[in-house]
Amino acid sequence: MSEYGITAQGFVPKPYSVILDELIQITKQELGEDIDLSEQSRFLRVLKICAKREDELWQLLEDAYYSAFIDFATGQNLDYLVAILGIRRKRAMRATGTVVFSRSSPATSDILIPAGTRVAVSDGSIVFQTTGDVVLSAGNTQVEATIEAVEPGLAGNVTANTITKIVDPISGIESVNNPNPTEGGQDAETDEELRYRAKRYAPYAKATVYSIKAAVLELEGVTDALVQEDVENHTVNVIVEGGDDSEIESTIDQSRPCGIQVTWQRPAYKTIDVTVEVKAAEGYDASAVQNGVQQAIEDYFNSLTIGRDVTFSDLSKAILNADGVDDINSLEVTDGDSTINAFGQSIAIAETEKAKTGTITVTVV
Repeated sequence: MSEYGITAQGFVPKPYSVILDELIQITKQELGEDIDLSEQSRFLRVLKICAKREDELWQLLEDAYYSAFIDFATGQNLDYLVAILGIRRKRAMRATGTVVFSRSSPATSDILIPAGTRVAVSDGSIVFQTTGDVVLSAGNTQVEATIEAVEPGLAGNVTANTITKIVDPISGIESVNNPNPTEGGQDAETDEELRYRAKRYAPYAKATVYSIKAAVLELEGVTDALVQEDVENHTVNVIVEGGDDSEIESTIDQSRPCGIQVTWQRPAYKTIDVTVEVKAAEGYDASAVQNGVQQAIEDYFNSLTIGRDVTFSDLSKAILNADGVDDINSLEVTDGDSTINAFGQSIAIAETEKAKTGTITVTVV
């Protein structure tokens, strides 16, 4: 077997130095040993150019070789590879929610708020639009409207009372607010996430706890799932976040064990409020640090799976990793019943629950 290329040790690219030495030897064989191949000679310069081009081809060959393996394939190559298993990369999803359009005094006539009316968080960085026409009827001061994020992704999952800007003004409407958080926003599946899911895919496995979970996680829009098995009573309960109800029911029915009752439910959300004071590193703008810490906290909660506790140490780490944070002066986390403010403490989340952000208060000094 060749020393380079596909070998027993995998793909071994031919090094530039070896390529150049081989070209020099071939040139001497063809044109004579006395040919001028000194450092300043034109012949050597040409050989170096050829060696560089051949080295680049070896690198491309190496990339092509490894793109056939799930541990190394990336991007579209990984998509093509997992498609053999019938798996598709999960696309980004838009967050959805509701807002309330208001005015200080009762409307004297009906006010139409058309579909597509844009609203945003206070700094305008995350924009939403109404999904249908709504009318604030004469005599009323407010009306509720459903919204979805203009851009898909986790960033669209914002906390309550943060959508306060009307991007497209409506005559007679004075303010807007979201009484509840928006949710359902999901980033496109990363290579690492897709690779992890594909390596654990069991298309022929049926009637196991794992196969039920794997099948449910395959569904579009499903962001998390937990399967609980009651061995004594011979029942299974599945907790699912995201996805379409009918698709979830059908998938569970197809993958469940024969004669075993399998039920499913949505997770109950436990709202967690966070109050933190951080010290900004020298040269950083306080407003930018505040936004960065807020995003870091939201990202931490978005990363939590069903039944996973909120730990003081993990949340502190997320905050300290935010750009421009020099130190944490104080941090308090509460679910209304219990409060944590020191390392080693955590807020317990039941197996049927999932933690989500409530009010986030960030002070920068």
